[in-house]
Amino acid sequence: MFWSAPHALDSDFTPEDPLALDYLGQQVGLWLFKGFTTRTSRAQNYAVVLYGLDLADKAVQKYEYTSNDETRLRLFERWERFWALATLEFRNGAISRGDEDAMRGVRGATRAWFEGEKPLSLDFPLISRQSELGGLGAYLTSLREYGLVFPGSLRVTPAAREILNAFWSEAGARDPGQLYETYALAALDLDTSTIARSTSRVTLARLGQRSRLTSLQYGRAEQQARLWEALFVAARDGSTLPLAQQLILAHAEGVDDPEALLDGMLDGRWGKLTADVVNKVEVARAFGRLGRELLRRFNRAYGYVHSHGWVADAVTVASEAFPDGEVSQLRSLCSELLSTHDAGRFRSLRFHGPEFLALAGKLGSSDANDSLDHLLSYHRAVQRSRRGGGAWLRDEQGKLVIQVADYNGHKSANGFPDPKLNVVLRLLADLGRFE
Repeated sequence: MFWSAPHALDSDFTPEDPLALDYLGQQVGLWLFKGFTTRTSRAQNYAVVLYGLDLADKAVQKYEYTSNDETRLRLFERWERFWALATLEFRNGAISRGDEDAMRGVRGATRAWFEGEKPLSLDFPLISRQSELGGLGAYLTSLREYGLVFPGSLRVTPAAREILNAFWSEAGARDPGQLYETYALAALDLDTSTIARSTSRVTLARLGQRSRLTSLQYGRAEQQARLWEALFVAARDGSTLPLAQQLILAHAEGVDDPEALLDGMLDGRWGKLTADVVNKVEVARAFGRLGRELLRRFNRAYGYVHSHGWVADAVTVASEAFPDGEVSQLRSLCSELLSTHDAGRFRSLRFHGPEFLALAGKLGSSDANDSLDHLLSYHRAVQRSRRGGGAWLRDEQGKLVIQVADYNGHKSANGFPDPKLNVVLRLLADLGRFE
């Protein structure tokens, strides 16, 4: 016998997400910021991934490897492990998850690094499914969207050249950028399995200092400007740049709560937006408000059944989750979403969007019993799309029975689903856009 479940770092479908709000929030975020995902949160990682892909191309030529994407992927993963070790070497191993310099796979890199002068292994498990969950899997789609990597390939475009040329230091700087590249290229020799901690003129620690995730914040204003130009000014969706400019003004006023940010944008607090951008912001706010309310109702239902021996009368649960005094509030939120100009975008989503929109339509006029039925029916549809996952609450002859007993979300306050605003705020901070 065996069972499977989504990996904990797979952000598309998370176990603590009974209504697929995380997934839907990601899609709403893409409408606002087409080039970013929930995993593209560090500006320096864009440069690191670009440099690794370019270095892989150079290694193919230097070592006469087979020129295909399979080889380039293997070489990139070697670069990613080397870069992670360099960062740890500079920090003397003192990096844990949550640290500003923590890379994807920091725990794997920490297990491979050790103090001393002996060479370090380059062939260690950085992160499970490294090609998907490491830096390349997180940033490749975005790099292609911005024209920095050719579509359908692992080759960087000429548009990335200035970022690559200044990866280690600016032109004319005293830092020996070519020596860093020679050192890094040696790590991509697949006939070796270790790397020395220094060469005649360059140390691994110095390389880590120059390339770690926070390196942009230390005298790299020109590189920050290049990445700002590539990721924001050159964005082609019509909303990334104006919304980023609004986030910068909002941050100066101390506003960073997602709902408050969307409210301020629609109120014109930080300047006027075009009608197209306003439409995107309106649907994002309406989705967030309704999503938060629906999760609150689901958690009420689940929590009531959980606290009553895992079995409860369905009519009683309905009255707890959808009390008469809150009918107008829920209907108003449903109407708000359905009346937005861009509500129809949900119909084009591959997963959950059409069902979510249909749920909003049904809840706009149903009583408590029907509302609970509609909500649990939507939840069952979400679970069916998750590799055969079953519903957490089962209707059995007028009783609701808990089938998944380890859901803890009902114990927490329900937050506003963030449509990637915090991701963009983190990028803007890395790029020195906040005073």
